[in-house]
Parts: sequence; C-alpha cells; structure tokens
Amino acid sequence: MNLDVQMRIAENIRYLRNVFGYTQAEVSDGLHISRSTYALFEAGKKIPGADIILDLAEFYHVQVSTVLQTSNDQIIADALYSTERNEVLLSLVDTYHHLSPYSQGRLLERALAMLEQEPARKATVI
Repeated sequence: MNLDVQMRIAENIRYLRNVFGYTQAEVSDGLHISRSTYALFEAGKKIPGADIILDLAEFYHVQVSTVLQTSNDQIIADALYSTERNEVLLSLVDTYHHLSPYSQGRLLERALAMLEQEPARKATVI
C-alpha cells in the first residue's frame, strides 16, 4: 500500500474518532482489538485489514469509502452526516422544540456559557 494512502487512512480514523468523541480504548473495545493495535493504525504504523476497515465503518455508521476517503472535504461531510450523528442531532432538536420559549432561551444561554468554559480545542486537521 502506498505510504500516502496508509497515512490518509490513519488520519481518517483519528478524525472519525475525534468527531464522535471516542477514546482509543472505546474504539478498540468496540472493534474487539487491543488499544495498542488500534493506536498503531491511527499512527499509520500498521495497516488495518479489510475486516477492520469494515468494522470501523460499521462502528461509526459510515460507508467504507469514508474510512478510505482521500478528500478532506468529503470525510468531513461523511462524518457530519452519518446516521448516528444525525440521530443524536435530531433528538436534540426535537427536545429543544418541545421546550417552552422561555426554556429554549435559558437552554441557549446555558449552552453558550458552557461553551465559553470549554477548554480550547486543538484545531482538527482538515
């Protein structure tokens, strides 16, 4: 496998893990592999086999092509519009719309205050 492709896959699985907010241990547990093996995949030091790539796609509810994607823009779009992420967002929006206007305003105020308290996140490689 071309080293550029290998590193791209490593970047993609690291990106997906970060977008979905998982730790390496959580992903490796979900894939039934050791955390150290998964870390080697993310570092680009080991090439995941077809079975692991299929498992990763299933784990993140994305297509296999997303894991293998060579376009930064496309992996971002694929990750943001994955089935699992959409379900969470739809649930959040549904809950918001069931609140009174007063509670909606309070929720937005609280969310903004929480966002200000979040530690600065390192920019994701795009």
